[in-house]
Amino acid sequence: MYMPFFARSHFDLGVVVRDLLAGARRPALWIAFATDEIQQRYRRSRLGLAWIVISYLVFVASITVFFGHFSDVGHSQFTVYVAVNFAIFTFLLGNVTDGCAVFRVARTWIKSAPLPHSIYIFKSIARSLFVFAINFQVAVAILFGFGFRLHPIAWMAVPAFFVLLLNVVFVQLAFGYLAARVQDIDHLMQSVTRVFYFTTPVLWVRNENEAPGLRKTISELNPFTHALEIFSAPILGKQPDPHSWAYIGIFTVVMFVIALVIGGLSHRRLPYWV
Repeated sequence: MYMPFFARSHFDLGVVVRDLLAGARRPALWIAFATDEIQQRYRRSRLGLAWIVISYLVFVASITVFFGHFSDVGHSQFTVYVAVNFAIFTFLLGNVTDGCAVFRVARTWIKSAPLPHSIYIFKSIARSLFVFAINFQVAVAILFGFGFRLHPIAWMAVPAFFVLLLNVVFVQLAFGYLAARVQDIDHLMQSVTRVFYFTTPVLWVRNENEAPGLRKTISELNPFTHALEIFSAPILGKQPDPHSWAYIGIFTVVMFVIALVIGGLSHRRLPYWV
C-alpha cells in the first residue's frame, strides 16, 4: 500500500538524534562490519591493501604530469598540493556516493535485526576512514619527500577534519534515506559527482582562479572547494580562508537540519523501502 512520504503521523525529529547516539555507543559492532567489508574486498587479491596506495599514487602522478604545466606553482609544490587535496577529496566524495547505497546494501540486516540505522552509516564511514588514513600517510610522505615541512598552523587541520566528519554523517544520513525511497537519487549523484572532479580545486590551484566569471562562481558555490580549503591549507602551511570556514559552518547547520527532517520522516519506513 502506498504511504505518503510526508505523513505527519510518522514525523519524529528526535528519532534521528536517538538513533545516532545509540549507534555511537556500539563502536565494536560497526568497526567489525567495516573490517569484514575491507577483508572481503581484498581477500583474493595478491597485493591486497597495497592497491589502495597504488591507485592513489597513479592518480597523483597522472595529474601532476598532465596538469602540472598548467599551474604557475612549481612542480614539487603542485605535486604536494594534489597529493593532500586528493586524499581528503576522495574521502568526502566517496562518502557521498556510499551514502546513497548505505541502507540498500544493508537491507538484510535492516529487515532482520532491530539495530540503529546509524550503525550502517558509521560502518560505511569507518571503512572510508581506513582508506583515507592510508592515503593521507602517503600524502604526508610525499610532502616530506619533496622537502616540505609541517608548520604549527597544520594543527588547524584537526578541528577542520572533525567538522568535515560531522558533515559526512549528516550527508550519509540524508542521502541514505532519500536513495532508499527514490532510487533515482543514486543515479543522479553518480552523474553529479563526476562534475565535482572538475569544479573542485584538485586538478587546479584555487588561488589561480581569481578572475571573476562563471568558473569562479561555480567553484566558490561548490562545498568541496571550501572543505578542501579548511583542511588542506593548514597542512600546506597557509592560513585557511575565513570565508571557507563560514561557508562550512553554515553548510553544517543546514545539513544537520536536513538530516533531522529527512530522518524524522523516513526512519520508521526504511524497512519497507529497502
